[in-house]
Amino acid sequence: MKKRSILFLLMLIISVFIQLFGIPYLGIKFTDHDLEFDYVYNWDITGTGGWYLGYTENFRANGHYEVDYSGSVASVSCVITWTFQSWLEGYLEEDYGGKDYYSFTYSLIDGQYLSFGDQEYNATGLNVWFHIPGGIQTDTYSMLSETYEFVGDGLIWLGHLMPFTGKRLTSAGQYSRDDVYGQFEATYTIDEYFTPEGYLIGEVLHEENIGYSSGYYSEFVLNSYVFITSSSYLRPFCIWMYLLTYWAPLLFLAIIFYVVYEHYRWRPRVIRARGKKQEVVVERKMLGGLEFSIDSPYSEMILAYLSRANIQGKTIVSAHNQEKLKGIGFIEPNGKVGTFFGKYSEDLILYTKVKYAHAELSRLFGFKTIEKYDVFKIEYLQGMEVHYDANLIEPATAQDLDAIMRLIANEDSGTTKKKDAKWVIEAAKSDIIVIATASPKEEWVKEILKEILRRNYKKPEIYLDRVLLGVGFSTPGKETGWLYGLYVHPAFRNKGIGRALVNARLSILQELGCNSAITEIAEWNSPAKNIYDDFNAPKLGTVALFGTKMPKVKVRRF
Repeated sequence: MKKRSILFLLMLIISVFIQLFGIPYLGIKFTDHDLEFDYVYNWDITGTGGWYLGYTENFRANGHYEVDYSGSVASVSCVITWTFQSWLEGYLEEDYGGKDYYSFTYSLIDGQYLSFGDQEYNATGLNVWFHIPGGIQTDTYSMLSETYEFVGDGLIWLGHLMPFTGKRLTSAGQYSRDDVYGQFEATYTIDEYFTPEGYLIGEVLHEENIGYSSGYYSEFVLNSYVFITSSSYLRPFCIWMYLLTYWAPLLFLAIIFYVVYEHYRWRPRVIRARGKKQEVVVERKMLGGLEFSIDSPYSEMILAYLSRANIQGKTIVSAHNQEKLKGIGFIEPNGKVGTFFGKYSEDLILYTKVKYAHAELSRLFGFKTIEKYDVFKIEYLQGMEVHYDANLIEPATAQDLDAIMRLIANEDSGTTKKKDAKWVIEAAKSDIIVIATASPKEEWVKEILKEILRRNYKKPEIYLDRVLLGVGFSTPGKETGWLYGLYVHPAFRNKGIGRALVNARLSILQELGCNSAITEIAEWNSPAKNIYDDFNAPKLGTVALFGTKMPKVKVRRF
């Protein structure tokens, strides 16, 4: 399955899964009572400093209320099931619960309790917390011991999952707490949400406490929520926010990625080999367990290229018949350049719609042949003696990358813009990079630096009291390595630097267990070919760079 398809499916599953938890908050009750509702009440204390640091407390309650009207009096019968837990430094300290039953009355004129009520104290004379008789009509309201101001319509997420709109009443202030928790100065805000008819939708409280507990300085935060989960009255559901939160992102991804991009560009395609009945599948993935059947000088490097592609974030496309791998391609992250191997390279190129392609083809319909390269293979590395000057050649480090990119950008595109050689950063993640450097104080270097202006060469990179003379890259495989990207500053050519960079990379490949090395050199580049004459490296074939148009900067296979 394609990556974007997996992403879309995963987001869909997560969205639906979250919504399933929110469904209980959408409940509508059909009842013989004048009013009936269920709610959840969550109370959480989190110690934030001092003696309370590391302490948490959780109170969970579920209540069911049935209310019957008789004239101006409402009779209430309710049951509340609750649990309490406290934790210190991750260890459970207290864990208990219970079930409480209450029966009481309140006034349908002003909402006052007419009897003891459902609180832990005698609430007679105070207004009930769940009903405002007559609805929201004024600017201030009293509930229990708190006075609230009406501030307009508001949005509350019941269970933090489902959006409802309601009339928002708010209260904020400070008070001195002196109870089982200690002596604290508390700052709080409470938001209540009611239907226009005066029935509760939910409550959100946040309180910060600073003070002392058992004589020790302490801080804690209290958050509590009351959410009506089902009711006999209508709670206004905010449908536009629901769609915007859960379905708009999925719809956007479905249109952009799944329908337009995924389905039409990257759908697997079945082709039939010329003159054969067997079908071959071309797709953007690499099936496991395939037998490699790619006829190419680079066949021994395919596994290394696969690993390299995964590290560097490249896209991998393949052609196979469910049993054998017939062709493979590696697409650069920009989607414009690709390298292809095997007899189905042309099909893979058409499938990926790249602008530039390196392939072992003599020609490619619809593409210009930009450059051709001869492929050479150095064999029997383990039996060779390869020497190089360790004072001249060294492995590149992170501090060398900027200078390397400027050297390569100048060689490939005539600029010093690092973005023109940003592939070096990716290569550094998986490949071997060696550089040739020398001190600018050495006489032979000083002489060359003096001649640079006369020869109209760009000044070489000088940093950390050394001159960057050249650089070379290689990719190690299991038995074969790949040499590529050999650059020597023009002013320092014909000094044996290119040969030293080749020898250094071969020596490293030897140490890594490789017995051969493969490379490609532009057909016109005789000086570079001369370096490999000493190794009696046979020519194995030709690789061409094809493009839909001539590039403005040099296109390299990385």
